[in-house]
Amino acid sequence: MNRSPRARRTSLLATGLVAGAVLTGCASDAGVQEAAATGAPSPSAEAAAATSAPADLAAGLLPAEAFGPGARVLPVPGQRLSEHALAGMGAPADVEVTPEACTAALRALPVHGPPAAEDLAAQVAVQGTTYTAQLLAVAGPAAGLVGRVPELVGQCPQVTVSSPEHGSATIDLATFGVPDLGDAAVGVSVAVAATEPGGARRESSGLVGLVQDGDRVVALATGDREGAEPERAAFSALLEQAHEVQAETLD
Repeated sequence: MNRSPRARRTSLLATGLVAGAVLTGCASDAGVQEAAATGAPSPSAEAAAATSAPADLAAGLLPAEAFGPGARVLPVPGQRLSEHALAGMGAPADVEVTPEACTAALRALPVHGPPAAEDLAAQVAVQGTTYTAQLLAVAGPAAGLVGRVPELVGQCPQVTVSSPEHGSATIDLATFGVPDLGDAAVGVSVAVAATEPGGARRESSGLVGLVQDGDRVVALATGDREGAEPERAAFSALLEQAHEVQAETLD
């Protein structure tokens, strides 16, 4: 799971096309990498967890046992989330997106800016070689972007993102069925084949699930550091549970 900053940036751009960039940023965090490799989070990650999210939002995250026996759960600081949120939705000037129509589709999205740190809560669970990241955000008008994801994926099922500084990646996207949750819900499979500037190639795949519930967004992403394909039925069930847990905090 160790990846260079360039590889992480490429993945952020790729997953950003389905509004999941923040989750990839969480899962590639150094503290999460250490938790996955050693079975325990780094001291710096543990310190950051103490101020990771407001208590009311954190209460809407899944409990550790939801991720399976022996799962290690690491909270992710809201400030780090705020820095990564919606990365790639407004692609930087040095990033080229092919086909060009997908660039236009991204720019047409009504992005109102990422939520503030106090409006974000997230965690990453590591179980064996699998990691699952969860985000709960009070996104305001931007929550409506969830309903636009199927349209975007339909327009751009395969996208190439390239940058002289960060290399290139070909991303294959496809929606899949998830339970009818909240105001809008969508599942997206993501397959990434990335080439770093030095020529090294990396491939990865995962699932992203998004649910809009009023002005909140529940997002879930999962992948395996050894390339195993995630099980969609189990992922959909976990997404449904994530929606139910956060809904209870609204009562």
